[in-house]
Amino acid sequence: MAASFALPTRHWAARGHAVDAIRARSSASIAYGLGIYVTLTVAFVAASVVLQNTVRYVERNAVLSTRQPLFLPIAFMVAVVSLYLGLSAALGVARERDRGTLQVLLFGPVDETAFLLGHLTAQLQVYIGVVLLALVWVNLVTGLLHLAFSIPVILLLLSSIATVAAVIAFGLLVAVWGGRARPALVYFIVIALLFIGLQLGQEVVNGIAQSSNLTENDPILLIRSALVWVNLVTQWISPYAQSSRMMDDLSNQNVGSYVLHLFVTILQGLVLLIASILILQRKGPRG
Repeated sequence: MAASFALPTRHWAARGHAVDAIRARSSASIAYGLGIYVTLTVAFVAASVVLQNTVRYVERNAVLSTRQPLFLPIAFMVAVVSLYLGLSAALGVARERDRGTLQVLLFGPVDETAFLLGHLTAQLQVYIGVVLLALVWVNLVTGLLHLAFSIPVILLLLSSIATVAAVIAFGLLVAVWGGRARPALVYFIVIALLFIGLQLGQEVVNGIAQSSNLTENDPILLIRSALVWVNLVTQWISPYAQSSRMMDDLSNQNVGSYVLHLFVTILQGLVLLIASILILQRKGPRG
């Protein structure tokens, strides 16, 4: 059986070679597929539409300026691409199990840690390429629309790597937990939609005008209070909630809070990855 999670230091050289081999194979599979290019097209079109709507709103409402108009388009781009990469990671691992190649790998020169790290780094390699494309897009739109290109935009793009890494690690966790490709796909979509739905639900409910004489019997007050408590929990679990907070911190130039939420995002990814490794070790290649 494959070696345990706590391997001696001398084994890390062989493990690094295995990680690199899996990364190269997985990243090549993504690069030669159509999905990533469709996703990128949708992501950058959506970001452009959001940016155009923001600029039009400023012009039509005679607003002199808007703080960080590129933040919301970048957030849309990150959300679309991260969901694709997280789902791709989940399906990639689940299909390895379905085809029986996972069992062959784990009884050969690869252990659970190298296997999952290889898939994680492959998806991150693709996303780093997306960040470079995003920098080109940002330079293009700032020149065309005469917007200010600021350091916070670069910091947001760099910190999005941690956000996407956490989403990918979540996809790996879903894959080793769900087992087969179909359950992994269902679990990932349902949980991702749950987090998104909770955030949207709170925004909708908070947008409803509050009366000054609300009582405890008011159903809106009950829903509002429930969503507040649920979001107090999910905001420390969801990488997207941390990303939203980092955007606020960069807008307000709150460096300390930005570093804190970046650290929490990195910690989320590490916890999800370690949990994935431990679950795979426990369940085995056939689980």
